[in-house]
Amino acid sequence: MKTLSFNPRPLLHGVFAVLAGSGAFLPALQPPAQAVTEFKLNEPTLAARVDGAPVQAFSVETMWQLARLKDSRASRTEALENIVANRLLAASARKTHGEAALHANQRVAFSREVTLDELLLSTLRAVYGKELDQAVQRQPGGKLDALIAAQSEPDGAALDAVFGKSDTLRLEHVLNPAQQERAKKITLLRYQLPQGAAGSISLYDVYQRQNVQGRVALLTRQPGFALQQARQHLASIFVQHWARQKFGEAALADLRQVLSEQQEVVALQQMHGIGADTDSASPVVDQLAKQVKPAQIAAYYRKHREEFERIEKVKARHIRLADEAAAQSVAKALASGGDFATLAKRHSSAADAASGGDLGWIRHEAKLDWLSQMAFAQPEGQVSKPIRMPAGPHDKASWEIVLVEKRVNGYQAPESESVRYVASQAIARDAAVEQLTALRLRLLREARIDINRSLLDKPASLLENKS
Repeated sequence: MKTLSFNPRPLLHGVFAVLAGSGAFLPALQPPAQAVTEFKLNEPTLAARVDGAPVQAFSVETMWQLARLKDSRASRTEALENIVANRLLAASARKTHGEAALHANQRVAFSREVTLDELLLSTLRAVYGKELDQAVQRQPGGKLDALIAAQSEPDGAALDAVFGKSDTLRLEHVLNPAQQERAKKITLLRYQLPQGAAGSISLYDVYQRQNVQGRVALLTRQPGFALQQARQHLASIFVQHWARQKFGEAALADLRQVLSEQQEVVALQQMHGIGADTDSASPVVDQLAKQVKPAQIAAYYRKHREEFERIEKVKARHIRLADEAAAQSVAKALASGGDFATLAKRHSSAADAASGGDLGWIRHEAKLDWLSQMAFAQPEGQVSKPIRMPAGPHDKASWEIVLVEKRVNGYQAPESESVRYVASQAIARDAAVEQLTALRLRLLREARIDINRSLLDKPASLLENKS
């Protein structure tokens, strides 16, 4: 199974900074009754209570240390503020959108539980790596192999009973209930945790932790793959066992929840067009874009006209050569200071050779031929490298050298479809950010928050001011 990558830096509340110019789309919110943030919590293992539910001090410490790996200026207070804000936002997102919508992107990747296991494992290793290494060194032989009581590769007959014949063509790589039960009965590895219980890892345990590629590897009987994955899973089990013993079950469960909520907030942000590629679909942005008025598009165009600059026309010359050798020879002559028009008259095979390869003014139109596209892509006053023209499989391709003598820039028409689309998307993205900012502020204002002041390393301005 491939290692899952993620951005370990906690989500900063700065991501939700209000972007100006989109107030028209904010819902009419009545100022909510503001619950008071208190600093009376005096439970050493807790950093805060949010509406009565605990936030473990271990989670804050771990996320703070994780943030400091990226930025030494990160504060423990910011880590706590992020955890509290994410907890409220994630709960609201689950209620409003449902977990299926928040986790839609994981349908073809790893399962939700496996993703969280990997995030938890990566976080613990990043922050407590030295202590974990010491824990491994304390095992007999200094390796986790000492935990393994028995291990074995399943034989072909057992795999056939679960997956069917390896040469069978399949439309999908999913086990039915009967196959799952058979996979559960095939033990790949038995282990004994230090000061812990004995356990085993079945073929089903390995199967359900795979993405599509991993399941294909199992179904195609990739040698050693199943047992290798079982051993990797044992390493994950050991890390979580170590953390439970050192920090406690409640602390580890809360850290897992923090990582889960962080992912859910990222998904919520992406639904609002934040952090996603500008070409990525955002249902919230798309809906808001439909509400953009022509007057708003016109105002955006006036304010951001430079975004719509384009090349209106170019004045160009070209030299067409029969083969690459001839093209390189002419290119060398041009690089040595040769006159473009003179060399075009002498060497070009095009019909306009007599005029020095003069293409005249080429205007920006909806559909440009290949040579015109090449001219529009070429900087003014710079001779292009020899480029092979597209040709059919049985046609002889020519080579082109282009010189753009002049280039005239202009702007897309304000009433054009491209302007409408770009402007409405930009306005909608700003509005979506404002909506999410307003939601966050409302949730913080309405929440009952009690903070353990002893954990703070600077004032908790976000939680105290809630604005």
